[in-house]
Amino acid sequence: MFELERRLETPLSVQVLVTVGSIVLALLLGSVLLAMVGVNPMEAYPIVGALMFFDQWGWQDLFLKMTPLLLTGLGVAIAAQLNLWNIGAEGQLYLGAIATTWLALEYSEVLDAHFMLPILLIGTFVAGGMWAAIPAGLRSWFGVNEIITTLLLNYVAISLADYLLYGAWRDPSTLNFPMTRSFGESSYLPMIGSTTVHWGLPLGIILAVLTWVLLKSTTIGFQIRVAGDNLSAADYSGFNTKNLLFIVLVLSGAVAALAGMTEVAGVHHRLQQNFSINYGYTGIIVSRLARNHPIGVIGTAFLLAVIFVGGELLQVEYQLPIAVVYLFEGLLLFTVIGSELFLSYRLRRRVAL
Repeated sequence: MFELERRLETPLSVQVLVTVGSIVLALLLGSVLLAMVGVNPMEAYPIVGALMFFDQWGWQDLFLKMTPLLLTGLGVAIAAQLNLWNIGAEGQLYLGAIATTWLALEYSEVLDAHFMLPILLIGTFVAGGMWAAIPAGLRSWFGVNEIITTLLLNYVAISLADYLLYGAWRDPSTLNFPMTRSFGESSYLPMIGSTTVHWGLPLGIILAVLTWVLLKSTTIGFQIRVAGDNLSAADYSGFNTKNLLFIVLVLSGAVAALAGMTEVAGVHHRLQQNFSINYGYTGIIVSRLARNHPIGVIGTAFLLAVIFVGGELLQVEYQLPIAVVYLFEGLLLFTVIGSELFLSYRLRRRVAL
């Protein structure tokens, strides 16, 4: 007979083994799913892999989708350092896109890229932070659960975008489709070389590294780590935990909002309806899979981008519905979260007395 025994510590080798094992299990379950809808997984996985990694359009699309996943996942991970659940990354992404669109429509025709791009970056960052300040203030000083407030603000931000797209910002030359006119070229995010991958991806990687450095090597990072382990202990140590909660949640929203900027300024070059394919909600999965580690978010964002692009290729190659993508995500999240049991416990053979 076996029983669960709590681990005193979890070696890195065990963490890697459990994570890789859970991903392999998710792929095996995905194989069963494909077989159930009439697709041979032994045939589908190699075809999708070749199109994704060796076709120039495939790997470029992979990195384009990785960018908003990385930024929203990083935003969620920042909040998680204090055990805060930022469920509002989707709304913060939309608010960032709205802020970028307003700045681009107003100034991209009169300013060149040297001025326009820093304005977009700073303006979007500030707008996302101000949006997140609403649930941050309610959580810090009134004790209102941030899960509820951040979630509800998603619908407000999306509705605000729809209001503008069907109203003042709609471009009449698009036959009344809900989209704005194209931005001026000075507001386009520059591409990396001759590819379609823009500089939003390196921006996300740099921010992930800076976040890790901030948490590990600064005074405020030390305070965040202490408060994240034990909020009461941080209070007794004299830390202003209310301010810490506010700052961390605001920073979380500001980073997530940059995902909206990268989409409208780097991919679409205008704001249009449904420009996000649930990047903000998927960012929660990205953060969770990385165990809320800022550097780990880079890898898990790539993994979720593989699932997104792989799902699209399955749609094209085998005429499968988009629901397959969501099922893959669900399987992956289920197996990884379930595997966390083995990070805290190990199986031990019960000794007969």
